Amino acid sequence: MMEFCVLGGRIYEAGTDIDFLSVAEHGNITAAARSLYISQPALSKQITLLEQEIGLPLFERQARGVTLTRAGMQFQKDLKNILKELENAKKNAVLAGRAQKPLLNIGCFDGVYSDDFLPALYEYLREAAPEQKLVLHKCDFVEGNEYLRKGKIDLWLTLGSSWEETDGFLKKELLYRKGALIYSAKSLPGKKEQPVWEDFRDEPCILIKKSQSPTMFQHSLDTLEMLGLDTGTIEVVENIGTELSYVKLGRGYCLLSEEAIQGSGELRSIPLPEGRGVDVVAVWPEENEALTTLLEAYHNQMVSV
Repeated sequence: MMEFCVLGGRIYEAGTDIDFLSVAEHGNITAAARSLYISQPALSKQITLLEQEIGLPLFERQARGVTLTRAGMQFQKDLKNILKELENAKKNAVLAGRAQKPLLNIGCFDGVYSDDFLPALYEYLREAAPEQKLVLHKCDFVEGNEYLRKGKIDLWLTLGSSWEETDGFLKKELLYRKGALIYSAKSLPGKKEQPVWEDFRDEPCILIKKSQSPTMFQHSLDTLEMLGLDTGTIEVVENIGTELSYVKLGRGYCLLSEEAIQGSGELRSIPLPEGRGVDVVAVWPEENEALTTLLEAYHNQMVSV
């Protein structure tokens, strides 16, 4: 039966070298034997055999335990480096396997899903990585963030303000959309033909609920305050699709971009001041070097256009 031990928070297959590291870590053969689930005499014998093989004592035996000799300290250092390299080898094997994965799962929030830039990005990735099949998944902000962290999607296309910075992931802005106040032509405040945003001071604002993205929710509140609009009359919904549906029904206005209402004859837009727009970003695992190269090249291509 294969035996294992826990060392430095990791699980390793038990063996003479690991026995040595456990004794060095505990500074006591009895305590090390207990952690290895073997008897103290058996562990003492293993250490003695190892020292005989090397030809030098690795520990100084004392009444209350053991301490490493100079040779023991060097042996401990080298063994830890070897174990670290072993962990890296396992990680690299996993990454290599992922790189060969035939599917590239792309998560898109509903605003990106209907944006005209998506077909261009899709075509670029399809041509740059023809061996991979691209699969699009429509997600809300919470789902997309969770799926990316759990590895269910490889690439997450979302709003910059909806992604909370997380170690191990890279983010790249793909495009910037100027902000706009979106309203329905059927429910113009005061029936004005060309209203300005001040005309919506007493109208309810439709926002995606805070739990979907606290940062984006706060960004919207800041915009309302900057425009002098009422932040107390707010109705929250689950996603952008519902947000636009509510606006079409005349239940209020929302803050998006002009591109969000392409093809809609019922909705109108009023440009917001500079700096109150939305940026669409790509987020992906830092370890996916192939995807990093592709997205860096795509970004540079877009910048040069």
